Order: sequence, then structure tokens, then C-alpha cells
Amino acid sequence: MSLDLRKYRGIATSLAVVGIASKSYSLIDRVANALSSDSVSRAIYENCRILENLLRRNLDTEGEEGIHEERYKKDGKELTQVKIILKDEPPSSINGYLADDEQVKNFLEDTSRDIRIARGVASYAMSMIAATLSKRVASRKEEKEGEV
Repeated sequence: MSLDLRKYRGIATSLAVVGIASKSYSLIDRVANALSSDSVSRAIYENCRILENLLRRNLDTEGEEGIHEERYKKDGKELTQVKIILKDEPPSSINGYLADDEQVKNFLEDTSRDIRIARGVASYAMSMIAATLSKRVASRKEEKEGEV
């Protein structure tokens, strides 16, 4: 079976955002190691609750903290990224978008038929985190080189 992970980009992005914001990968680990669709459902439920909290924090602080989606154009394409702004942390962004309710529903239905989908999506989410942190490291390195 071939796995088209693009179909689950919103799920992977949503997991990655929570991983970066919470500095914990336990929900991604739970999805990666799930033995049943019920385990995946519980992890996604918790992830959605945390996302809701981060979105609400953005509203409550008028954008000074929390998360929000930002659209931009690059090479003539309209793209989306999720900005993560936390107190006492440098801002981060993940190229992707938050999953909507239809995407969550489809993901849960698909993982009930094949649990391997959950493992692939968890790996995809971790690669997004690594790419985001890599950008942060490169940016910090450039700042230090500029100081010299």
C-alpha cells in the first residue's frame, strides 16, 4: 500500500505545532506507537484541545501569544504557515495549515482501517518540527556571525 501523506498535512502540522508549543512530543509519540484507532482518537482529541487553547490565547492577547495561520505568496503560489508565538521564546513557523474538522474526521476513519497511517503522519509531524528547529538554528547562527 502506498501512503500519500499530503492528504494528512493538516494533521501533521497540527501535531507539530503542539509539539513545538509544548516542547513535548508525547502526543506525537502516542500516535506513532498507537496499537489501535482508539489510541489515535484520544491523542488527536488532546491535540485539538491544546490547539484550541493556543488559538484562544492568540485572541485573548490580541496576537502577542499563541498561534495563528498566515497566508503568503512565494513563486506565484499561495502558501500557508502556522506562526507560534510564546512568551520568552523566539517565534517559530511551520509550513502547513491546521487541520479542519473534515480532515480530522477522515484521518480518524482512515486510521481505523489502517493504523500504519498514524505512524506515517507522526513521522511527517516530527520532520516538520526538525525543519522548523533547523531554521531557528540557522537564524541564530546568522545573528551571531553578524555580531562578530
